[in-house]
Amino acid sequence: MNFLWLVTVHHTWKAVLFSAIYLMVHMWISCAAYSGPQSCPSVCSCSNQFSKVVCTRRGLSEVPQGIPSNTRSLNLMENNIQMIQADTFRHLHHLEVLQLGRNSIRQIEVGAFNGLASLNTLELFDNWLTVIPSGAFEYLSKLRELWLRNNPIESIPSYAFNRVPSLMRLDLGELKKLEYISEGAFEGLYNLKYLNLGMCNIRDMPNLTPLVGLEELEISGNNFPEIKPGSFHGLRSLKKLWIMNSQINTIERNAFDDLTSLVELNLAHNNVTSLPHDLFAPLKYLVELHLHHNPWDCDCDVLWLSWWLREYIPTNSTCCGRCHSPPHMRGKYVVEVDHSMFQCSAPFIMDAPRDLNISEGRMAELKCRTSAMSSVRWLLPNGTVLTHASNHPRITILNDGTLNFSQVLLTDTGVYTCMVTNVAGNSNASAYLNVSTAELNTSNYSFFTTVTVETTEVAPEDISMIFKPVPTTSTGYQPAYTTTTTVLIQTTKMPKQVAVPTSDAGDKMQTSLDEVMKTTKIIIGCFVAVTLLAAAMLIVFYKLRKRHQQRSTVAAARTVEIIQVDEDIPSGSPTGVSGEGAVVLPTIHDHMNYNTYKPAHHGAHWTANSIGNSLHSTITTISEPYIIQTHTKEKSHAEGT
Repeated sequence: MNFLWLVTVHHTWKAVLFSAIYLMVHMWISCAAYSGPQSCPSVCSCSNQFSKVVCTRRGLSEVPQGIPSNTRSLNLMENNIQMIQADTFRHLHHLEVLQLGRNSIRQIEVGAFNGLASLNTLELFDNWLTVIPSGAFEYLSKLRELWLRNNPIESIPSYAFNRVPSLMRLDLGELKKLEYISEGAFEGLYNLKYLNLGMCNIRDMPNLTPLVGLEELEISGNNFPEIKPGSFHGLRSLKKLWIMNSQINTIERNAFDDLTSLVELNLAHNNVTSLPHDLFAPLKYLVELHLHHNPWDCDCDVLWLSWWLREYIPTNSTCCGRCHSPPHMRGKYVVEVDHSMFQCSAPFIMDAPRDLNISEGRMAELKCRTSAMSSVRWLLPNGTVLTHASNHPRITILNDGTLNFSQVLLTDTGVYTCMVTNVAGNSNASAYLNVSTAELNTSNYSFFTTVTVETTEVAPEDISMIFKPVPTTSTGYQPAYTTTTTVLIQTTKMPKQVAVPTSDAGDKMQTSLDEVMKTTKIIIGCFVAVTLLAAAMLIVFYKLRKRHQQRSTVAAARTVEIIQVDEDIPSGSPTGVSGEGAVVLPTIHDHMNYNTYKPAHHGAHWTANSIGNSLHSTITTISEPYIIQTHTKEKSHAEGT
């Protein structure tokens, strides 16, 4: 037993020793192969111990062979490469930068970038790609920058870049043939920081909501006549926005409400003549604003902008545009416009709020429609002042000044006051919101709204007070406006009683409905059965008819042809007529005699039999001989031919 144990231990140690030696030799061979001499392709130049390979302007039509495996940067720009085949760079596991720009690449096969696990930057700009090569981006887990600028790409489909969620910079500028961007084109790009869509002839703002981490957006050189609320929904991390030379005419209020982190905004070289009041109120971190090269109308509507620029953008005021009209203001800087140059009127509320009764949990709106160039604030029952820049979870001010409730609660009951302000004065309108736990009949409530307009002459030194919010106190908000108390009038008319159907009536209605459904199903079933039976009978009839036609044959018909012979045929000479099947009849001399004829080749002869007067029918004597010839139709046809 001890001997067997020793033998087993000996063999085990021997196997372990051989395994260790094998592994060491294999590792040594691998290291020697890796650290062996590297060669640089003859058409390229290499540096930094072959880690950087440059093959630019060599007239290459394909990727050269023999690129060192330890290459980290490969430059193939300005050649004539037209296609990238699969596994072209499979051995370049350490490649970090691949430059393929300014070639003639039209096709990139799926798997073209296999093996590039360390690739950080991929440049494909200035080529002839017509589609996004999404399939080629598989396994590029470390890709940070992708450059596709200036390619004839026509559309960007959904999930075009979802295989590279690590992307941080995406350049899609100058896609001049771009016609369509899918709603889900940028799905999955949660880490994207920079996006270029400039000079792509885009007419509608694409869906950028998935880009929650985007910090810089370049969309200049497109065609956006209007910038509407929600255009930048979800871009709360955006810090720089460039929309230059995009033919913008109108920017609606609330258009920039989601850009709470914006630092720089460039709206230069557009067609903007005025901006809605409080447009920049949500942009608390905005320090750089470019409004030059726009045809500004310097009238009462631009006074708020002039004040805001002086107050919040003092270091950048000289670059914020000049007046284009009226003629006497042409060339003057917008920031230099003063209210003393105009005679303005107080704002007017075109659609004042009305009292509203509503049940809890529903959506509600209180109208307060006014000019976009006026400031709109709402005073809530608890003393809170709500503006366009406020971030209330349920209550927001829409573009036209309407107060919107996504869901009303019982605590929302109270008086709401809409306060509209401009440099000339203010207008207020109030309404009562009554929230109940059940549906109410609102026909017994009257709607009563009071609107008070006050025109105030403001001194130049006090103009800043108009645009600043009024502070609140511990006892509630004290508005600095003249208002009139709103009275809610309720009639004493009792609501009409409504009969509620009992459960028995409901059961009967349900039973009747079930019977109707059952009858309908029976009728439909019968119709289907009859249709199937008719189809089966039609098929059987067709098969029987076909079988009958196949079995029927045409029987050979025989014809009897009587031919009158002009020549004289010798009497009693049966052989005088030639032709197959011919029979010669002798001349009948007496109709009272019955003649029997026997063929000649049997030694036949005519025999006369007297039949007396037993035959009463008269038989006319045939004066000329006739031939009776019999043949089949087929034979007659053959002889005729």
